[in-house]
Amino acid sequence: MRHFDGAVCKAHEWSVEAGLIIFTKDGRAQFGWRDLITGQFHSEADGRCISEVIGAIEFNSDVAH
Repeated sequence: MRHFDGAVCKAHEWSVEAGLIIFTKDGRAQFGWRDLITGQFHSEADGRCISEVIGAIEFNSDVAH
């Protein structure tokens, strides 16, 4: 179960996982998320698909925006 603003939601209701720091082939790093259905990575800034991903690590925060 995930708790968000006092509400309890089942984890399978979300089609994205935890926030990620995504690393690309050209050496850039950016915040983003991965669509669990398609497997594609997307930018937190504009939602666009990120190509040439070479790795990603999860990050956790106690602040949501």
